[in-house]
Amino acid sequence: MVYNDVGKNFLISDLAGKVISVFKDVFLGIYFLKITQGNIVNVSMYYITFFLTYLICLIIVNRLQKLNLVSMFRIGIFLSLMQCILLLIVGEKISNFIILFAIFASIGNAFYYYPEQILIKRVNREDDFQNYITKDQILKYTISIILPFVLGYCISKNSYELAFSVLIVVILICFIFSLFIKEIDLKHEKINLKRFFTNINKNGNRKIITLLSFRTLFRGLSSFGVLSTLITIMTFLVVSTELSLGSISSFITIISILVIYCTNKFIKKENLYKLFIPLSIIQSIVVIILTFSMMYFDINMMIHMGTINISIGFLLVLLYNIVNGISSPIFEISNSVVYYECMCKQNINKEDEPNYVFWFEIMINISRSLGYLILIIVSKIGFNLNIISVLIVVFTLMYIAFAYTLKKINKDYLLN
Repeated sequence: MVYNDVGKNFLISDLAGKVISVFKDVFLGIYFLKITQGNIVNVSMYYITFFLTYLICLIIVNRLQKLNLVSMFRIGIFLSLMQCILLLIVGEKISNFIILFAIFASIGNAFYYYPEQILIKRVNREDDFQNYITKDQILKYTISIILPFVLGYCISKNSYELAFSVLIVVILICFIFSLFIKEIDLKHEKINLKRFFTNINKNGNRKIITLLSFRTLFRGLSSFGVLSTLITIMTFLVVSTELSLGSISSFITIISILVIYCTNKFIKKENLYKLFIPLSIIQSIVVIILTFSMMYFDINMMIHMGTINISIGFLLVLLYNIVNGISSPIFEISNSVVYYECMCKQNINKEDEPNYVFWFEIMINISRSLGYLILIIVSKIGFNLNIISVLIVVFTLMYIAFAYTLKKINKDYLLN
Protein backbone atom coordinates (compact mmCIF):
# COMPACT_ATOMS: atom_id res chain seq x y z
CA MET A 1 0.00 0.00 0.00
CA VAL A 2 1.03 3.60 -0.54
CA TYR A 3 2.05 5.30 2.67
CA ASN A 4 -0.64 7.73 3.98
CA ASP A 5 -0.63 11.38 2.83
CA VAL A 6 2.83 11.14 1.27
CA GLY A 7 1.66 8.50 -1.18
CA LYS A 8 -1.71 10.14 -1.85
CA ASN A 9 -0.18 13.52 -2.68
CA PHE A 10 2.49 11.83 -4.77
CA LEU A 11 -0.09 9.79 -6.72
CA ILE A 12 -2.14 12.88 -7.55
CA SER A 13 0.96 14.88 -8.46
CA ASP A 14 2.13 12.02 -10.65
CA LEU A 15 -1.00 12.47 -12.76
CA ALA A 16 0.86 15.30 -14.52
CA GLY A 17 3.09 12.78 -16.29
CA LYS A 18 0.12 10.62 -17.22
CA VAL A 19 -1.79 13.60 -18.63
CA ILE A 20 1.17 14.68 -20.77
CA SER A 21 1.77 11.07 -21.81
CA VAL A 22 -1.84 10.63 -22.99
CA PHE A 23 -1.66 13.86 -24.99
CA LYS A 24 1.65 12.90 -26.59
CA ASP A 25 0.53 9.34 -27.39
CA VAL A 26 -2.80 10.34 -28.96
CA PHE A 27 -2.51 13.88 -30.35
CA LEU A 28 1.00 15.36 -30.39
CA GLY A 29 2.29 13.33 -33.35
CA ILE A 30 -0.86 14.19 -35.32
CA TYR A 31 -0.49 17.88 -34.40
CA PHE A 32 3.12 17.91 -35.62
CA LEU A 33 2.14 16.06 -38.81
CA LYS A 34 -0.51 18.70 -39.50
CA ILE A 35 1.66 21.75 -38.90
CA THR A 36 4.57 20.27 -40.91
CA GLN A 37 2.29 19.37 -43.83
CA GLY A 38 2.62 15.63 -43.26
CA ASN A 39 6.43 15.55 -42.93
CA ILE A 40 7.02 12.31 -41.03
CA VAL A 41 10.80 12.90 -41.10
CA ASN A 42 10.41 16.10 -39.04
CA VAL A 43 8.10 14.31 -36.61
CA SER A 44 10.55 11.41 -36.25
CA MET A 45 13.45 13.83 -35.75
CA TYR A 46 11.49 15.43 -32.91
CA TYR A 47 11.22 12.07 -31.14
CA ILE A 48 14.85 11.06 -31.80
CA THR A 49 16.12 14.44 -30.52
CA PHE A 50 13.83 14.17 -27.52
CA PHE A 51 14.95 10.66 -26.55
CA LEU A 52 18.69 11.20 -26.98
CA THR A 53 18.78 14.66 -25.40
CA TYR A 54 16.82 13.25 -22.48
CA LEU A 55 19.76 10.98 -21.60
CA ILE A 56 22.14 13.95 -21.45
CA CYS A 57 19.63 15.89 -19.37
CA LEU A 58 19.36 12.99 -16.90
CA ILE A 59 23.09 13.24 -16.16
CA ILE A 60 22.83 17.02 -15.70
CA VAL A 61 19.79 16.74 -13.41
CA ASN A 62 21.50 14.02 -11.37
CA ARG A 63 24.46 16.32 -10.77
CA LEU A 64 22.23 18.92 -9.11
CA GLN A 65 22.93 17.57 -5.65
CA LYS A 66 21.57 20.68 -3.90
CA LEU A 67 18.10 19.78 -5.18
CA ASN A 68 16.33 16.93 -3.42
CA LEU A 69 14.16 14.43 -5.30
CA VAL A 70 10.82 16.07 -4.53
CA SER A 71 12.12 19.50 -5.61
CA MET A 72 13.26 17.98 -8.91
CA PHE A 73 9.87 16.32 -9.29
CA ARG A 74 8.09 19.66 -8.78
CA ILE A 75 10.35 21.35 -11.33
CA GLY A 76 9.50 18.57 -13.79
CA ILE A 77 5.78 19.20 -13.33
CA PHE A 78 6.33 22.96 -13.73
CA LEU A 79 8.29 22.46 -16.97
CA SER A 80 5.51 20.20 -18.27
CA LEU A 81 3.16 23.09 -17.56
CA MET A 82 5.48 25.42 -19.49
CA GLN A 83 5.47 23.04 -22.49
CA CYS A 84 1.69 23.40 -22.75
CA ILE A 85 1.89 27.18 -22.30
CA LEU A 86 4.48 27.37 -25.10
CA LEU A 87 2.30 25.31 -27.42
CA LEU A 88 -0.62 27.60 -26.61
CA ILE A 89 1.30 30.86 -27.15
CA VAL A 90 3.46 29.91 -30.15
CA GLY A 91 0.80 27.85 -31.92
CA GLU A 92 1.62 26.39 -35.33
CA LYS A 93 4.85 28.40 -35.50
CA ILE A 94 6.30 25.75 -33.18
CA SER A 95 7.02 23.81 -36.40
CA ASN A 96 9.92 26.25 -37.00
CA PHE A 97 11.41 25.34 -33.62
CA ILE A 98 10.52 21.66 -33.40
CA ILE A 99 14.06 20.54 -32.48
CA LEU A 100 14.41 23.27 -29.83
CA PHE A 101 11.02 22.29 -28.43
CA ALA A 102 12.16 18.64 -28.28
CA ILE A 103 15.21 19.70 -26.26
CA PHE A 104 13.07 21.77 -23.88
CA ALA A 105 10.61 18.89 -23.47
CA SER A 106 13.45 16.48 -22.73
CA ILE A 107 14.70 18.76 -19.93
CA GLY A 108 11.26 18.67 -18.34
CA ASN A 109 11.08 14.90 -18.67
CA ALA A 110 14.48 14.48 -17.02
CA PHE A 111 13.44 16.57 -14.02
CA TYR A 112 10.19 14.61 -13.79
CA TYR A 113 11.00 10.96 -14.49
CA TYR A 114 14.42 10.71 -12.84
CA PRO A 115 13.09 11.41 -9.32
CA GLU A 116 9.69 9.84 -10.01
CA GLN A 117 11.08 6.32 -10.44
CA ILE A 118 13.14 6.53 -7.26
CA LEU A 119 10.26 8.07 -5.28
CA ILE A 120 7.91 5.24 -6.34
CA LYS A 121 10.35 2.79 -4.80
CA ARG A 122 10.66 4.79 -1.60
CA VAL A 123 6.94 5.25 -0.92
CA ASN A 124 6.30 1.50 -1.28
CA ARG A 125 7.39 -1.63 0.50
CA GLU A 126 8.84 -4.51 -1.51
CA ASP A 127 5.68 -6.62 -1.36
CA ASP A 128 3.42 -3.70 -2.37
CA PHE A 129 4.57 -3.07 -5.93
CA GLN A 130 2.00 -5.32 -7.62
CA ASN A 131 -0.80 -3.55 -5.73
CA TYR A 132 0.64 -0.07 -6.29
CA ILE A 133 1.38 -0.53 -9.99
CA THR A 134 -2.09 -2.01 -10.59
CA LYS A 135 -3.80 0.98 -8.94
CA ASP A 136 -1.45 3.38 -10.65
CA GLN A 137 -2.21 1.84 -14.05
CA ILE A 138 -5.98 1.89 -13.40
CA LEU A 139 -5.67 5.58 -12.56
CA LYS A 140 -3.68 6.10 -15.74
CA TYR A 141 -6.25 4.28 -17.85
CA THR A 142 -9.12 6.16 -16.18
CA ILE A 143 -7.51 9.42 -17.29
CA SER A 144 -6.98 7.82 -20.69
CA ILE A 145 -10.74 7.29 -20.97
CA ILE A 146 -11.76 10.84 -20.15
CA LEU A 147 -8.91 12.96 -21.53
CA PRO A 148 -8.73 11.79 -25.19
CA PHE A 149 -12.47 12.30 -25.67
CA VAL A 150 -12.40 15.73 -23.98
CA LEU A 151 -9.32 16.88 -25.91
CA GLY A 152 -10.63 15.40 -29.16
CA TYR A 153 -13.89 17.31 -28.70
CA CYS A 154 -12.01 20.54 -27.89
CA ILE A 155 -9.81 20.18 -30.97
CA SER A 156 -12.63 19.27 -33.36
CA LYS A 157 -15.08 21.91 -32.13
CA ASN A 158 -12.66 24.74 -31.42
CA SER A 159 -8.94 24.22 -31.92
CA TYR A 160 -5.80 22.80 -30.39
CA GLU A 161 -5.58 26.01 -28.34
CA LEU A 162 -8.53 24.97 -26.19
CA ALA A 163 -6.98 21.52 -25.67
CA PHE A 164 -3.72 23.13 -24.53
CA SER A 165 -5.72 25.26 -22.07
CA VAL A 166 -7.35 22.14 -20.57
CA LEU A 167 -3.92 20.54 -20.15
CA ILE A 168 -2.62 23.67 -18.42
CA VAL A 169 -5.44 23.60 -15.84
CA VAL A 170 -5.01 19.87 -15.06
CA ILE A 171 -1.22 20.05 -14.73
CA LEU A 172 -1.48 23.17 -12.57
CA ILE A 173 -3.67 21.19 -10.14
CA CYS A 174 -1.03 18.42 -10.06
CA PHE A 175 1.67 21.01 -9.35
CA ILE A 176 -0.31 22.38 -6.40
CA PHE A 177 -0.62 18.87 -4.89
CA SER A 178 3.13 18.35 -5.31
CA LEU A 179 3.68 21.21 -2.86
CA PHE A 180 2.15 19.03 -0.11
CA ILE A 181 4.43 16.00 -0.52
CA LYS A 182 6.00 15.63 2.92
CA GLU A 183 9.59 14.84 3.60
CA ILE A 184 10.73 11.30 2.89
CA ASP A 185 14.22 10.03 2.14
CA LEU A 186 15.16 12.55 -0.55
CA LYS A 187 18.91 12.10 -0.96
CA HIS A 188 20.36 10.70 -4.15
CA GLU A 189 23.86 9.82 -5.30
CA LYS A 190 25.62 10.86 -8.50
CA ILE A 191 25.40 8.56 -11.51
CA ASN A 192 28.44 6.29 -11.75
CA LEU A 193 27.85 3.39 -14.13
CA LYS A 194 31.33 1.95 -13.57
CA ARG A 195 30.61 1.59 -9.85
CA PHE A 196 27.14 0.25 -10.67
CA PHE A 197 28.42 -2.62 -12.81
CA THR A 198 31.19 -3.37 -10.32
CA ASN A 199 28.52 -3.79 -7.63
CA ILE A 200 26.32 -5.82 -9.99
CA ASN A 201 29.13 -8.28 -10.69
CA LYS A 202 30.06 -8.42 -7.01
CA ASN A 203 26.47 -9.33 -6.05
CA GLY A 204 26.12 -11.93 -8.82
CA ASN A 205 23.41 -9.96 -10.64
CA ARG A 206 25.05 -9.72 -14.06
CA LYS A 207 22.70 -12.23 -15.74
CA ILE A 208 19.50 -10.59 -14.53
CA ILE A 209 20.72 -7.11 -15.49
CA THR A 210 21.51 -8.47 -18.97
CA LEU A 211 18.02 -9.94 -19.23
CA LEU A 212 16.46 -6.72 -17.98
CA SER A 213 18.48 -4.78 -20.57
CA PHE A 214 17.24 -6.95 -23.45
CA ARG A 215 13.72 -6.69 -22.03
CA THR A 216 14.02 -2.90 -22.17
CA LEU A 217 15.39 -2.86 -25.73
CA PHE A 218 12.54 -5.03 -27.01
CA ARG A 219 10.02 -2.92 -25.11
CA GLY A 220 11.31 0.22 -26.82
CA LEU A 221 10.83 -1.46 -30.21
CA SER A 222 7.36 -2.75 -29.38
CA SER A 223 4.94 -1.39 -26.82
CA PHE A 224 6.69 1.81 -25.81
CA GLY A 225 7.93 3.54 -28.93
CA VAL A 226 7.30 4.01 -32.61
CA LEU A 227 4.57 1.33 -32.71
CA SER A 228 2.18 3.56 -30.74
CA THR A 229 2.84 6.46 -33.11
CA LEU A 230 2.23 4.30 -36.18
CA ILE A 231 -1.07 2.93 -34.85
CA THR A 232 -2.20 6.47 -33.99
CA ILE A 233 -1.26 7.81 -37.44
CA MET A 234 -2.98 4.91 -39.20
CA THR A 235 -6.11 5.42 -37.11
CA PHE A 236 -6.17 9.15 -37.85
CA LEU A 237 -5.65 8.66 -41.60
CA VAL A 238 -8.76 6.45 -41.63
CA VAL A 239 -11.07 8.33 -39.22
CA SER A 240 -9.75 11.81 -40.24
CA THR A 241 -10.83 13.79 -37.12
CA GLU A 242 -9.34 14.24 -33.65
CA LEU A 243 -12.77 13.67 -32.09
CA SER A 244 -13.00 10.20 -33.69
CA LEU A 245 -9.38 9.50 -32.75
CA GLY A 246 -10.01 10.53 -29.14
CA SER A 247 -13.25 8.53 -28.98
CA ILE A 248 -11.51 5.37 -30.21
CA SER A 249 -8.70 5.92 -27.71
CA SER A 250 -11.21 6.29 -24.86
CA PHE A 251 -13.08 3.17 -25.95
CA ILE A 252 -9.87 1.13 -26.13
CA THR A 253 -8.90 2.35 -22.67
CA ILE A 254 -12.15 0.96 -21.25
CA ILE A 255 -11.20 -2.41 -22.74
CA SER A 256 -7.73 -2.09 -21.19
CA ILE A 257 -9.17 -1.43 -17.73
CA LEU A 258 -11.39 -4.50 -18.03
CA VAL A 259 -8.35 -6.53 -19.06
CA ILE A 260 -6.41 -5.26 -16.02
CA TYR A 261 -9.30 -6.06 -13.69
CA CYS A 262 -9.86 -9.58 -15.07
CA THR A 263 -6.14 -10.34 -15.11
CA ASN A 264 -5.71 -9.40 -11.46
CA LYS A 265 -8.93 -11.09 -10.34
CA PHE A 266 -8.71 -14.39 -12.20
CA ILE A 267 -5.01 -15.00 -12.91
CA LYS A 268 -2.53 -15.54 -10.12
CA LYS A 269 0.75 -13.70 -10.36
CA GLU A 270 2.73 -16.96 -10.45
CA ASN A 271 0.72 -18.12 -13.49
CA LEU A 272 0.57 -14.85 -15.43
CA TYR A 273 4.07 -15.16 -16.91
CA LYS A 274 3.01 -18.39 -18.68
CA LEU A 275 0.64 -16.34 -20.85
CA PHE A 276 3.23 -13.86 -22.12
CA ILE A 277 4.58 -15.78 -25.12
CA PRO A 278 1.21 -17.25 -26.29
CA LEU A 279 -0.37 -13.80 -26.00
CA SER A 280 2.41 -12.14 -28.02
CA ILE A 281 2.20 -14.83 -30.74
CA ILE A 282 -1.59 -14.52 -31.01
CA GLN A 283 -1.24 -10.73 -31.14
CA SER A 284 1.30 -10.97 -33.98
CA ILE A 285 -0.84 -13.40 -35.99
CA VAL A 286 -3.92 -11.19 -35.68
CA VAL A 287 -1.96 -8.07 -36.68
CA ILE A 288 -0.55 -9.87 -39.74
CA ILE A 289 -4.08 -10.86 -40.79
CA LEU A 290 -5.32 -7.30 -40.29
CA THR A 291 -2.39 -5.93 -42.28
CA PHE A 292 -3.07 -8.14 -45.30
CA SER A 293 -6.72 -7.11 -45.04
CA MET A 294 -5.72 -3.42 -44.98
CA MET A 295 -3.52 -3.91 -48.06
CA TYR A 296 -5.87 -5.99 -50.22
CA PHE A 297 -9.39 -4.81 -49.32
CA ASP A 298 -11.02 -1.57 -50.38
CA ILE A 299 -10.95 0.28 -47.05
CA ASN A 300 -13.66 2.68 -48.25
CA MET A 301 -16.15 -0.14 -48.86
CA MET A 302 -19.10 0.06 -46.49
CA ILE A 303 -20.38 -2.83 -44.37
CA HIS A 304 -24.07 -2.70 -43.41
CA MET A 305 -24.80 -3.79 -39.84
CA GLY A 306 -28.54 -3.23 -39.42
CA THR A 307 -29.02 0.53 -39.54
CA ILE A 308 -25.29 1.20 -39.04
CA ASN A 309 -22.86 1.60 -41.93
CA ILE A 310 -19.19 1.04 -41.15
CA SER A 311 -16.29 1.25 -43.58
CA ILE A 312 -13.86 -1.66 -43.79
CA GLY A 313 -11.03 0.74 -42.99
CA PHE A 314 -12.70 1.89 -39.76
CA LEU A 315 -13.37 -1.70 -38.72
CA LEU A 316 -9.76 -2.72 -39.37
CA VAL A 317 -8.19 0.16 -37.44
CA LEU A 318 -10.63 -0.46 -34.60
CA LEU A 319 -9.48 -4.10 -34.47
CA TYR A 320 -5.82 -2.97 -34.56
CA ASN A 321 -6.47 -0.78 -31.54
CA ILE A 322 -8.48 -3.46 -29.70
CA VAL A 323 -5.67 -6.01 -30.10
CA ASN A 324 -3.16 -3.48 -28.78
CA GLY A 325 -5.56 -2.45 -26.00
CA ILE A 326 -5.82 -6.05 -24.77
CA SER A 327 -2.12 -6.96 -24.82
CA SER A 328 -0.46 -3.67 -23.86
CA PRO A 329 -1.81 -3.34 -20.27
CA ILE A 330 -0.87 -6.94 -19.42
CA PHE A 331 2.70 -6.42 -20.60
CA GLU A 332 3.06 -2.90 -19.17
CA ILE A 333 1.87 -3.77 -15.66
CA SER A 334 4.05 -6.90 -15.60
CA ASN A 335 6.98 -4.88 -16.92
CA SER A 336 6.61 -2.19 -14.24
CA VAL A 337 6.35 -4.78 -11.46
CA VAL A 338 9.47 -6.54 -12.78
CA TYR A 339 11.37 -3.24 -12.91
CA TYR A 340 10.75 -2.34 -9.25
CA GLU A 341 10.81 -5.85 -7.77
CA CYS A 342 14.16 -6.54 -9.42
CA MET A 343 15.48 -3.29 -7.97
CA CYS A 344 14.60 -4.67 -4.52
CA LYS A 345 15.54 -8.33 -5.00
CA GLN A 346 18.97 -7.44 -6.42
CA ASN A 347 19.55 -5.42 -3.26
CA ILE A 348 20.16 -2.27 -5.27
CA ASN A 349 21.30 0.12 -2.55
CA LYS A 350 20.37 3.80 -2.45
CA GLU A 351 23.66 4.94 -3.93
CA ASP A 352 22.99 2.81 -7.01
CA GLU A 353 19.31 3.71 -7.53
CA PRO A 354 20.19 6.59 -9.91
CA ASN A 355 22.49 4.23 -11.84
CA TYR A 356 19.72 1.62 -12.12
CA VAL A 357 17.29 4.25 -13.44
CA PHE A 358 19.85 5.78 -15.83
CA TRP A 359 21.03 2.48 -17.30
CA PHE A 360 17.54 1.41 -18.29
CA GLU A 361 16.72 4.89 -19.59
CA ILE A 362 19.73 4.46 -21.90
CA MET A 363 18.36 1.13 -23.11
CA ILE A 364 14.77 2.32 -23.66
CA ASN A 365 15.69 5.58 -25.38
CA ILE A 366 18.26 4.05 -27.71
CA SER A 367 15.73 1.45 -28.85
CA ARG A 368 13.00 4.08 -29.26
CA SER A 369 15.34 6.25 -31.32
CA LEU A 370 16.25 3.22 -33.44
CA GLY A 371 12.56 2.65 -34.12
CA TYR A 372 12.04 6.21 -35.37
CA LEU A 373 15.27 6.02 -37.39
CA ILE A 374 13.87 2.95 -39.15
CA LEU A 375 10.69 4.94 -39.80
CA ILE A 376 12.72 7.76 -41.40
CA ILE A 377 14.60 5.32 -43.64
CA VAL A 378 11.44 3.51 -44.73
CA SER A 379 9.60 6.81 -45.33
CA LYS A 380 12.14 7.59 -48.06
CA ILE A 381 10.52 4.73 -50.00
CA GLY A 382 7.06 6.08 -49.31
CA PHE A 383 4.64 6.77 -46.51
CA ASN A 384 1.10 5.46 -46.91
CA LEU A 385 -1.33 3.10 -45.19
CA ASN A 386 0.28 -0.03 -46.68
CA ILE A 387 3.78 0.92 -45.52
CA ILE A 388 2.49 1.91 -42.09
CA SER A 389 0.69 -1.46 -41.82
CA VAL A 390 3.84 -3.41 -42.71
CA LEU A 391 5.90 -1.46 -40.16
CA ILE A 392 3.24 -2.19 -37.52
CA VAL A 393 3.70 -5.92 -38.22
CA VAL A 394 7.50 -5.65 -37.92
CA PHE A 395 7.38 -3.82 -34.59
CA THR A 396 4.56 -6.00 -33.23
CA LEU A 397 6.79 -9.06 -33.75
CA MET A 398 9.16 -7.47 -31.22
CA TYR A 399 6.49 -8.26 -28.61
CA ILE A 400 7.46 -11.94 -28.84
CA ALA A 401 11.04 -11.19 -27.80
CA PHE A 402 9.77 -8.78 -25.12
CA ALA A 403 7.43 -11.48 -23.81
CA TYR A 404 10.23 -14.07 -23.73
CA THR A 405 12.51 -11.88 -21.58
CA LEU A 406 9.64 -10.98 -19.22
CA LYS A 407 8.76 -14.65 -18.81
CA LYS A 408 12.34 -15.68 -18.13
CA ILE A 409 12.89 -12.94 -15.54
CA ASN A 410 9.71 -13.90 -13.69
CA LYS A 411 10.36 -17.64 -13.86
CA ASP A 412 14.07 -17.61 -12.99
CA TYR A 413 14.38 -14.70 -10.56
CA LEU A 414 11.10 -13.44 -9.10
CA LEU A 415 8.93 -16.51 -8.50
CA ASN A 416 11.48 -18.92 -7.12
